Amino acid sequence: MSSEKRLYPRKSWNGKVVFEDELGEGLIYLHARDISLGGVFLEENPPLQMGSYLLLSFVLPGKKRPLRITGQVMRFIGEKNGGIGIRFVDLPGQAFRQLAQFLSE
Repeated sequence: MSSEKRLYPRKSWNGKVVFEDELGEGLIYLHARDISLGGVFLEENPPLQMGSYLLLSFVLPGKKRPLRITGQVMRFIGEKNGGIGIRFVDLPGQAFRQLAQFLSE
């Protein structure tokens, strides 16, 4: 039995994720390692505080328009293959549907 406590299965995904300011301007550009309906794991450790809220923007494969989703910093892993776990907060319906479709492919 797995010790994972995840609510949603993850899918490997090497996509670009942008942290935006309130005007939609990109502030930090990072790459994802995997994604689920619950959140995304990023391959780097930007200077953020645990619990911080962020506006994320990313384009799923086969789509032209970015999804804009609020996320919250939930986990830091500082090891060799470390990164940062971001939980999606109040995932909008359209974003949920697009993400669920991508995850089922």
